[in-house]
Amino acid sequence: MQRDSAAPSPRGLDDLGIALSDEDAAFGSEWSAWLDEHLPEIQRELVAAKGAEDKRIVARKWQSQVAAGGWAAISWPLEFGGRSATARQQLLYYLISAERRVPPLAGRIGLNLCGPTLIAHGTPEQQQRFLPPMLDGREVWCQGFSEPGAGSDLASLRTRGVIDGDRLVITGQKIWTSGAHLADWMFALVRTDPAAPKRQGISFVLVPMNAPGIQVRPIRQISGDSDFNEVFLEAVRVPITNVVGGLNNGWHVTRTTLANERAILFMGQQMALTATLRKAITTAKTPDPHGVRAADDPHWRNRIAQAWIDVELLRLNGMRNLAKVLAGAEPGPEGSMSKLFGQLVEQRLHELALDLGGEFAILDQGAEDAPNRGKWALGWLRTRASTIGGGTSEIQRNVLAERILGQPRDPWAD
Repeated sequence: MQRDSAAPSPRGLDDLGIALSDEDAAFGSEWSAWLDEHLPEIQRELVAAKGAEDKRIVARKWQSQVAAGGWAAISWPLEFGGRSATARQQLLYYLISAERRVPPLAGRIGLNLCGPTLIAHGTPEQQQRFLPPMLDGREVWCQGFSEPGAGSDLASLRTRGVIDGDRLVITGQKIWTSGAHLADWMFALVRTDPAAPKRQGISFVLVPMNAPGIQVRPIRQISGDSDFNEVFLEAVRVPITNVVGGLNNGWHVTRTTLANERAILFMGQQMALTATLRKAITTAKTPDPHGVRAADDPHWRNRIAQAWIDVELLRLNGMRNLAKVLAGAEPGPEGSMSKLFGQLVEQRLHELALDLGGEFAILDQGAEDAPNRGKWALGWLRTRASTIGGGTSEIQRNVLAERILGQPRDPWAD
């Protein structure tokens, strides 16, 4: 049954002719009502939090509350604490979350990537042990995939796992590991059969970050952040029972992980860009210390209009891809289009925000006259890596050239 067409729906669904059933509408109303009750308090706590550690504590508390309400992992099956939400309901959930500016969950890497992988490929014992603390934020996860010589060509990874009785002894290095310095566990790809073809000799392994032999070395970025890390593993011993999906079957297992990563990428990017655009528009409307409003200048209005158009194009392209998935089709190259264009839009949008702030925008956080509490310069510096992270622009262009234009495949070393 479809709900009354006159009833309001979140921005984005009507554009694509996606009608919500009564069940979908009730799902969205329930999420909105839960947010009405719980969101204001946690937003106040986040504003009052002093420093990164306080914010992390609040983020874990928020995840615990969301999990208790059954909203932390809505795509998970009911028996694992999820809601078995349909694709339409998941889309509705993210759209409402974006409109309400819902804070991110502390353990979203585990919830969105490792959790669905364990549900699809894990043993009952693995699911019972790892899913509950992953759900409520007691254990936070990081992803150990990329290596210094294996980024875009992930199957070239060289971190080795040698079987020793009932243990797997792991030696190697991971890099660009987001949140490894805060994580309790890492799900990692490890080469367990060096003689096999490179995609057939890999295992998907759950590694405790407090195990002897693990060293985490933060990577200081141009922005001053150290959220990325190098992770060194020297003869780290983990039980064979921590291998997910069987030895040497990791490449097949990780397809589930990467599929979920691509599925959530669009909504996360859209939420972030929309929030940045809103703040930039607010900055334009606010008189600077000289009493001048950028919004009164046609030049700035043109740039803001172009930024809005760019963000809207990204939204429509992402929604088009989601519409294909909702119709039962496989995701197409629209994902690469969103990634390639989105990373450029992200950089341009932060350049616009920085320019809108004028000379005051380069002030650091804490400065009295800094627009947006001094975050514009920080955001601009962070986006310098946008064309690298999550798949480089070069890789996205290769995908589009090969899959849309029919160009010859880019040669690989193997």
